[in-house]
Amino acid sequence: MITNDRQYKITKSQIETFEESLAALSMTPIANENIDPRLLELHRNAIEVQLHELLNQTKEYEDLKAGNIVVSEVHTLADLPLALIKSRIANGLTQSQLADTLGLKMQQIQRYESEKYETASLKTLIKIAESLGIKINADIQIKTIEAPDNLDIKNYPFKQMFQRKWFNNFSGSFNDAIIDSKNLLESLFERAGLSSFQYSLTKKSIRSNSSLNTFALNAWYAQVVIKAKEQFMISTFDKEVITERWINTLAHLSCETDGPVKAVDFLKNSGIRFVIEPQLEGTFLDGAALLLDNKEPIIAMTLRHDRLDNFWFVLFHEIAHIHLHLSDSLTVIFDDLDVKIDGIEHEADEFSLNALIPNSVWKKSLVRFNPSKEAIINQAKTLKIHPALIAGRIRRESGRYYQFSDLIGQGEVRKHFSLDF
Repeated sequence: MITNDRQYKITKSQIETFEESLAALSMTPIANENIDPRLLELHRNAIEVQLHELLNQTKEYEDLKAGNIVVSEVHTLADLPLALIKSRIANGLTQSQLADTLGLKMQQIQRYESEKYETASLKTLIKIAESLGIKINADIQIKTIEAPDNLDIKNYPFKQMFQRKWFNNFSGSFNDAIIDSKNLLESLFERAGLSSFQYSLTKKSIRSNSSLNTFALNAWYAQVVIKAKEQFMISTFDKEVITERWINTLAHLSCETDGPVKAVDFLKNSGIRFVIEPQLEGTFLDGAALLLDNKEPIIAMTLRHDRLDNFWFVLFHEIAHIHLHLSDSLTVIFDDLDVKIDGIEHEADEFSLNALIPNSVWKKSLVRFNPSKEAIINQAKTLKIHPALIAGRIRRESGRYYQFSDLIGQGEVRKHFSLDF
């Protein structure tokens, strides 16, 4: 769903791209008779489906803004999140204007809407509904449950944490660790500056699936913060450093044999801490962007997919979060990039794709429609990037992940970093 004018403009641009792609495909059989017409038809159908979905989204947004759709009453709480978003648009309010009405920051409303209000309290939901003139008419059943123990060993992949030596020089056996588990877990969070893990949950954004183990995620987060604090930084971060030239310089490092290592040094020289911490069981993470002490940015990556195309895409995705989304009201963003989601995550995906291969170039690139190993390598040389970045984007957009496996840099990332996976 489109929730603001920025997303609307992005979607319109995507529609234009798909329409150009269809036009180019219609000319392809004439230009190259060797292409199997069945493949062209499949490609054309896939684009048409995506185009149809985008057109429906833009029409809904246009109708809401024009007042053709009115939301005045909600009969089930499950319908409330979308009703709030649609009503805000139908009332002619931007996210910033609604935030001003409620005494909140615009980023807070943006995050609420991107997450379909999952982290908003009932009090906040009711307040927003009242400000938008929505009547809630729903039956509510309340059930009391016991709060889980944040220090209960059963909630964590404790053995995995012990094997990684997360417990600050603890020298006892695993059985000894089990006996002293509460103290060890508490110490882990305290060293991260997260005593008893009582930090504000409203400052987190999680892109993951429903089977996520939040206890494991919290522990992983604590370990990342501990490792980040241990790093000595010679530069102080300034958001203004992330310019087009800075982005291009970083992307061009992908050509280097030791590109991932040089990328880490490049980030640290810009005041961005970088941590590699493999995922814990139950976390399904690719990476995270967070603020240390609400001001110093950290990029954390798990390298769960040992491929160059994935490394560079995740890296720029987290850079996007630092550049566009992290703030006093949103200090931690966790990412499972296999999960599709709108809002700030879609923006970060688009930022990453455009940073690695500019959209202006990609729209006109013939390699999109008739990809071959030779064409990918030549395009990469022209753009001064690694072929894995182009091969990875083709696989991502086409859904054909079996293609160009020899170009994506399989096994070419972890070897640069001395970690156990």
